[in-house]
Amino acid sequence: MPAFAGLVVGIGLVGALLLAVVLVRNTDEFLPWALVCLGVAYTVSLFVHGSAVDTGAPLVAAGMLLCGELAAWSLDARHAIAAEREVVLRRALALAALTLAGLGAAAAVIAFAASSFGGGLGWTVLGAVAAVAVVGLAAQLVRRTA
Repeated sequence: MPAFAGLVVGIGLVGALLLAVVLVRNTDEFLPWALVCLGVAYTVSLFVHGSAVDTGAPLVAAGMLLCGELAAWSLDARHAIAAEREVVLRRALALAALTLAGLGAAAAVIAFAASSFGGGLGWTVLGAVAAVAVVGLAAQLVRRTA
């Protein structure tokens, strides 16, 4: 297991460096790759530690969502045209609502997976429906703010 620690740290460092490049150079081309590297580092660490359900996964997911959105927002804020206060407030509220909804849905899925009666086709379908509901909520929030 310690042999994979270097791999996880290396992939995580690449992701962090790409995120730093995005923020310092004001370029959004590497933002998706930074998030992918961070997600891969987390995924590799999960595989290395075994197949148990990670109860911290909802927090990691919410953190990665916030990281990507706040980085994109930081890039948007550097334009010469300043956004109106109401636009900024609505964007912040939409981001907060999306993050909380995603956190809640992910926590529910993890709770069902970790429970003694979890598993089976019914729970898989329920998890898929929850994921689709979160995406639908995100689409609704985007439409309302647009």
